[in-house]
Amino acid sequence: MGLEKSAKLLLIRHGQTAGNKQRYVGWEDLPLDEVGRRQAHAVADLLREEPIHAVYSSPLIRAVETARPLAAGHHLDIRTREDLKEIDFGQFQGLLKTEQHIRLRHDHQFTPMPGGESLHDVYLRIGRFLDELRPELAAGRTVAVTGHYWSSRILAGCLSDIPFEEMFVRNKYKPENGSVYEMVFGFRGGEPVPRSTGWIEEGDLVQPDK
Repeated sequence: MGLEKSAKLLLIRHGQTAGNKQRYVGWEDLPLDEVGRRQAHAVADLLREEPIHAVYSSPLIRAVETARPLAAGHHLDIRTREDLKEIDFGQFQGLLKTEQHIRLRHDHQFTPMPGGESLHDVYLRIGRFLDELRPELAAGRTVAVTGHYWSSRILAGCLSDIPFEEMFVRNKYKPENGSVYEMVFGFRGGEPVPRSTGWIEEGDLVQPDK
């Protein structure tokens, strides 16, 4: 049986904040900085002609602020979902990356960080979000999802049907701030089958003023 109708997912990583390149931000609710705000508008401009039917976002303000210009341009509400939040770094949250080296894939794939989550915890909640996303894709819609580095990587891995144990070896999707990644799906027996994937924009749509 061949592939049926197609659908599209646009994975967007939130724009730049004052701390996310230096610190473990996680669930800390930092807003976009000036570069990040320009990135959010650049994403909206880039996707102006896309026939987007739904915009989902992590509820963290940096993701919502990135999604807002895109949703407004398509006259859509932002559907915030807790399951799209970044990994919870627990006691490591807010620490400088130069002061605390965290080997997530080695030490916290299944073992939660003190007071926080493991990567598998994120995988489980992304699975809950997929229960809502799959019917949208099955209807042949174009859906934008604004999220974070780890939550978006895991979402892309799940939709590529990569087992969790192999996800961080086989999954080449490593989003930069302000990046847009396109996944086009066909369907076989009602299940999404990736037809093509690739960057629309790899990130750094807007550079700081020289």
